[in-house]
Amino acid sequence: MALPNAAGLLRFGMSPAEVHGLLTAGGEVRRSRPIMRLALAQYAELRHAHDAWLSGLLFEPDWNLSAVVDGVVLTVGGGGPGAPEGLARIDIRADDPSAGPEPGVVAWDDIDLFGYPADEIASVLPDPAAVPGTAPADVMVEPLGLRLWRGGPTESADWRGVTLLGPGAGGWRTCCPGALVCVREGDALVGIVR
Repeated sequence: MALPNAAGLLRFGMSPAEVHGLLTAGGEVRRSRPIMRLALAQYAELRHAHDAWLSGLLFEPDWNLSAVVDGVVLTVGGGGPGAPEGLARIDIRADDPSAGPEPGVVAWDDIDLFGYPADEIASVLPDPAAVPGTAPADVMVEPLGLRLWRGGPTESADWRGVTLLGPGAGGWRTCCPGALVCVREGDALVGIVR
């Protein structure tokens, strides 16, 4: 995955301090609990926490980092409950177009993920599959550990974000099969919002 400037040096398994130092060198870093994120202690069952982590809703105190680098917003996450010590998740989204210049190139194997229509990009990725329950439809590519999402109006023709899951995310499979969706009645908000 090619990312702008210093963010391209991120490696799965890095500690929160290593990631913070690298992101600080490349852009503006925010270190605060994101609004609308939930703490692990709020979940009665691990399978729900799993789904929340995959959806970007779960807050882990050591991984409350986000950075803006060349018009791209990076949010990082650790390995989840029981394994928060190593970088295991990177969310990348194009910044609000009205906020400044076009975002830097975010590429996977020389494919500019944000530079072409979403349908064209999905057609060249191996085994893309729709993510159940999302609108507009996200696409997951399990062999690559990628999840692409539009993150904007339903009429958007382009991907606006990508989630990259590293090898450390595999530990979540103990609660639910599959690398990108929880299929055993998991729901990111079960037990939190009624």
